[in-house]
Amino acid sequence: MSRKDTFLSLEPSAAAMTVILCALILTAAASTAAAAHGDESPYLINPCLSSPYKEMDFCNTSLGVTARVEAAIARMSLPEKISAMGSKTPDIKSLGLPSYNWWSEATHGISHVRNTDATPGETNFALPITTAASFNRSLWWATGQQIGVEARAFMNAGNAYSTYW
Repeated sequence: MSRKDTFLSLEPSAAAMTVILCALILTAAASTAAAAHGDESPYLINPCLSSPYKEMDFCNTSLGVTARVEAAIARMSLPEKISAMGSKTPDIKSLGLPSYNWWSEATHGISHVRNTDATPGETNFALPITTAASFNRSLWWATGQQIGVEARAFMNAGNAYSTYW
């Protein structure tokens, strides 16, 4: 069986949940940094930092990723699994996850962000076709680096989601 066949044999909800859980694991520190927002909730919340979720298997960092994903999927209802298949995932109450917007693009700078005193603005670069027409590989690299830095800064401040395309 090829790698492609193996991935495609997964249930769609398992593939989506894998992405959701990986995003949760990778952004654990971001929710702590974002907690100082006053009445504005941060975009990212780590339910593994508080009860009752921190005692659950999907939050147990001593388990492997596969075991944690299986535990999370087992907790989810069928409607929650189906709702996680779109670009705007509503709350997944069984996992303590708030809604999540997967539709954040960064082709010429980050978008779908919240501007506050901590993150007053983001850079808007030239469109990719224009940047590519420069034939300047250093410019391509520098643009990508800056987009990555800004995306991480906004996410760490709780003013952006963690996925960009």
